[in-house]
Amino acid sequence: MARPASAPAPDQWRRVSTFARDWYVQEWLLLFFAVGMLLFIYLVAKHESELERSEIVRDAALIEQSIARRLDADQLFLDRLALDMGEDRFSPQEFDRIASSRAIESGYITEILRVKQNLDVARHAPAINSLEIVRRNRAPFGDQIRMSSITEKTSKSTYSQPFRNDSGRFFIEYAAPIFNQTRFDGTINAVISFELLMQRAAPEWAHTKYRLILRDSEGSGMTNAEQTQIEENAYQHTIPLSLPWRDLSLTLIGAKPPTLLPNLTLSSAVIALTALMVWTLISLRKQQRMRRLAEIERDRVYMRSISSLKETNDRFETVLDSLDVSVYVSELANNQILFANARLRETFPGVSVGQDARAFEDGFVAAPTARYPTAQLLRGEAMPGEVFIDELEHRASHRFFLMRTRAVRWVDGRMARLTTLGDVTDRVQAERIRQAQQDKLTRTSRLMSIGEIASTLAHEINQPLAAIANYVNGSIRRLRGSGTADAAVIGAMEKAEAQVARAGAIISRVRDFVRTREPERRRIDINELVSETARLLESDDESRALKIPLELDRSLPPVFADKIMIEQVLLNLLRNAREAMQHLPAAKRIAMVRTESLSDGMVAVRVFDRGSGISADAATQLFSPFFTTKSDGMGMGLNICRSLIEYHEGRLTFEDNTGGGTIFQFTLPIDEGQE
Repeated sequence: MARPASAPAPDQWRRVSTFARDWYVQEWLLLFFAVGMLLFIYLVAKHESELERSEIVRDAALIEQSIARRLDADQLFLDRLALDMGEDRFSPQEFDRIASSRAIESGYITEILRVKQNLDVARHAPAINSLEIVRRNRAPFGDQIRMSSITEKTSKSTYSQPFRNDSGRFFIEYAAPIFNQTRFDGTINAVISFELLMQRAAPEWAHTKYRLILRDSEGSGMTNAEQTQIEENAYQHTIPLSLPWRDLSLTLIGAKPPTLLPNLTLSSAVIALTALMVWTLISLRKQQRMRRLAEIERDRVYMRSISSLKETNDRFETVLDSLDVSVYVSELANNQILFANARLRETFPGVSVGQDARAFEDGFVAAPTARYPTAQLLRGEAMPGEVFIDELEHRASHRFFLMRTRAVRWVDGRMARLTTLGDVTDRVQAERIRQAQQDKLTRTSRLMSIGEIASTLAHEINQPLAAIANYVNGSIRRLRGSGTADAAVIGAMEKAEAQVARAGAIISRVRDFVRTREPERRRIDINELVSETARLLESDDESRALKIPLELDRSLPPVFADKIMIEQVLLNLLRNAREAMQHLPAAKRIAMVRTESLSDGMVAVRVFDRGSGISADAATQLFSPFFTTKSDGMGMGLNICRSLIEYHEGRLTFEDNTGGGTIFQFTLPIDEGQE
């Protein structure tokens, strides 16, 4: 059978029925919510009512305890006062003073009396703040007789029945027996005002929180006059007083009546929530129609957010990978590498995420100019805060890096170290080249200064030296021509001529050195040079007392040097050693010379003396021009010697001799075919 054109499709009916079913469920939920809220308000009101009732019961017990403590203290005082009166410890005047003071201190005792056995009042001590005349506040006479009889028979204190004076105020009288040894001698009576007792014995908070009513057996009572207006239907609670008198009760009436809605804020919130839920259910139908579109939009936004986060992360990693510095992050707890950029992985191929950072960091050594100890900083001991290490050298590549490291909190909350390594090898090498050039300029400047002085000395000495050579040569010819000359004299004159020629050669070498000409460097046997220099110095008259033992390494290879220059250096060192030992006996003037080979392709010549050594002040400027420790020295010898040795690519140094004195050492390069 065909379906009418106007009839809704089956799918449409299913959609309508589903919506209606959801709507009915929502209405039932709204009803249950409203009933639940009403039940909740009722339970809250009931709970608060029970709390207030529990509070008033607890407060009534506290007030009763406070009144009982005050009365117990006064009873103890009156019993003690009666005992002292029986032993005649007080005079009548002292009794009046003590009793009045106690009555004033209590605040609710109107008077204290000394009553004889026949009920006559012997002494009375009224309180200054008493509200009534003394004699109008006494208990009825019959009650007084009863109290006197009871105290005499039982030897115990007792209370009268509550009584009311002419103005309608409640009072009660307390009697403590007086015994003179074993004879009954009357009582100490105290008149207590119930109105003042409620005002003074009850805690202060009770008067502002409750109305206090003290009732007798007939139901009459006394109300706290200071209490504010009490609302009707307020909570109240009555308890019997556990006091020595009977048939008295204390009633507490609260200042706030119970209400159906005890918490206006809570009730308002419940009503507002109910209204909000109604509005929510009304708008829910429209929201259901838009839910699918909202879900589609949400998914689209979510995917766009994911894409945006991925793009942001990719951009961040691209920036880090494009940096010229190596960047990595390692966890502080276990030193595991959490992140490493591309530059770090390219510079150090063995580094990867998850690796122990200590294995990577142990490949560095701190250069001499490092500002901080490497071990402490690389282990995070200086964290948190940024630290720097200059010229951190990598052992394998021998390149230098500038490290910056600081503490950071990683994305998952762990504490980590962010470290950057910038390659500063070019800067370090440039700095070293600059330092070498500076050293070369300094040495050149020193050589120029020495050259100027040496040039002047060579010019001034050369002329008298030439004259001496001419005179010696002429003397030799004349002695030979005369035929009567002694051969020994001619030999001495020939030696003098040879030394003059040698001095001329030295001056020529100095002039060549000053003129920056290359000295005559060639292969020489250093041991032979040391032996010749020692023999030359020992032939000098001034050095005859100087012993020069030699310890020569005969296996030394030749050195590449100017023989005359090195000979002058060694002569100067030996003469300095001789002058340093002038104060010693001749037998102890020993200047030993030792030759030895070094591991760096150099040969060392060491001169040992036994002098007094070099002081710390002199050691700092020993090689400075014009500095000398001699009275007639010029201060140029050691300076020139160092310049000559440095010209030969060696070093001139000194150190203390363990046996006393000083050790001077200079080094020369081994000849390796440089000639």
